[in-house]
Amino acid sequence: MSPLIPLLVLNAIRGVGSIRARHLIDAFGSAEAVLEADSNVLLQAGAVGQMILDGRKDTRLFDDAQRELEFIEAHHIKPFVFGQEGYPKRLLKCPDAPTVLFKLGDIDLEATHVISIVGTRQCTQYGRDIVHRFVKELNETLSNVIIVSGLALGIDVESHKAALESGIPTLAVVAHGLDRIYPNNHRGIAKEMIKQGGGLLTEYVTSAPFERGNFLARNRIIAGLADAVIVAESKEKGGSLVTASIALDYGRDVFAFPGRISDDRSNGCNRLIRLNRAGLITSAQDLIEAMNWQSACKSAAIQQTLNFEEDHVSPLGRKILDIIRDRGDLRLSQLCDILPNTERTALLEELLDLEMSDKIRNTPGGLYQLR
Repeated sequence: MSPLIPLLVLNAIRGVGSIRARHLIDAFGSAEAVLEADSNVLLQAGAVGQMILDGRKDTRLFDDAQRELEFIEAHHIKPFVFGQEGYPKRLLKCPDAPTVLFKLGDIDLEATHVISIVGTRQCTQYGRDIVHRFVKELNETLSNVIIVSGLALGIDVESHKAALESGIPTLAVVAHGLDRIYPNNHRGIAKEMIKQGGGLLTEYVTSAPFERGNFLARNRIIAGLADAVIVAESKEKGGSLVTASIALDYGRDVFAFPGRISDDRSNGCNRLIRLNRAGLITSAQDLIEAMNWQSACKSAAIQQTLNFEEDHVSPLGRKILDIIRDRGDLRLSQLCDILPNTERTALLEELLDLEMSDKIRNTPGGLYQLR
């Protein structure tokens, strides 16, 4: 029996879920060992133990798992098991990461720069235009990048289209098994994504029920896979804001494009920026500088270096620049500790001068870094 069968069965037992499944596998050593465990031992686990006892008697779960294995093999789908070879490294530190993932296509999930773009399904022409321009700029400036989204209507599909136009591999994280595409009229785009080196990724098997909650659950994968999550256009409430919130919980960087204050489909982005939960960006270069990705740029013009001998930089300014160059990004409090004889007010004034002269920048997280 394939080791994937007991894992699929364990995942399919109602009430277990990814977190419990991973804890059980850690405790027993494998999914197969969980299903074969002594009844008395399982009952010590309480309700979840009873769920497993009931589930392992259900032959339909094993039949479904066998059919799923045959489907995977027939369609050249690659399964990835948490903690094993091939599982996306960025997801490993996410507490609610899926136990198993299924990938269709040859896209490299370990690309150097993974950017997730999300937004409203009811996007405006402004939202479409800014996404296409942004992705085009990324392709012109940044190496080894992939675009991740959810293949939904609106900003999601525009992100995939923009990536296809620019020749960037793009990944769709879908909320269903790989036997279907939702919405159905995006099948052609999905095929083109795979053809151009992209792919589809899901945690759901073909027999899993198609439920609204799946779409919210898949948002954590879109967030966890990324180095940076960008909200392109969003209302005050919506799935893209959920994705941004999850990304922040995971320690990912979140950015948003600002919109008109009169447009309700920009209210979510503007609010994220106002609450300092997302950095404001208007271009690919803004993102590259915020993420400190200048060294990976294709164009040397984007890579800005500082001349530390410039006459118009004050002695204190030059000292600050030297400190940040030697020690990396620093907060104001850290600079105060390093320069105890410098008044905080004087330090703030000098930092502002350095920002205004484009020598440093202050990130959304309060870190000062070289431009």
